[in-house]
Amino acid sequence: MSMDKGRFDQLAEGLLFMSETDAPLDYYELDPEQSRQWPLSTGGQFLQLIGEPATHVEKLAPEKFFVDLRQGNEDSEVQVAALQKAMTGELQNLEGFRVGEIEIQIFVLGQNDSGNVCGLKTLSVET
Repeated sequence: MSMDKGRFDQLAEGLLFMSETDAPLDYYELDPEQSRQWPLSTGGQFLQLIGEPATHVEKLAPEKFFVDLRQGNEDSEVQVAALQKAMTGELQNLEGFRVGEIEIQIFVLGQNDSGNVCGLKTLSVET
C-alpha cells in the first residue's frame, strides 16, 4: 500500500500537534515536477521548492517529530504509532523541515511508490 491523501487522512484523523496552539495534521503533496527534485540537501532548497520567501528553515528528524506528536496524544498512542509506521514504511527518503519563526510550519515528507513526494504539514506556535 502506498501513502496517498485518503490513507493519510484515515491514519491522522483527530490527531493534533500540541504547542501554544493545537494544530491538525494536514496532508501535503508536491507536484510531480517538484517531486523529481527530491531528496533535497539543504533547507534553502526546500524553501525554493515550496515557494516560501527566504526565512528561517531547519531540518527536523522525522523520529523527533513523532516523539513530539505523542505529547498531548497519549490516548491515541496506537494511532500515532500506526501513522509513524505507515510514513516510515511507505515513504522513501523521509525528511522533516521546520519553516519560519514563532508560527512554524512543520513538514514531514517522503516519496511514495509512484515517486510523488507527500506527507504531512502542521503548525507549531512557539513564542
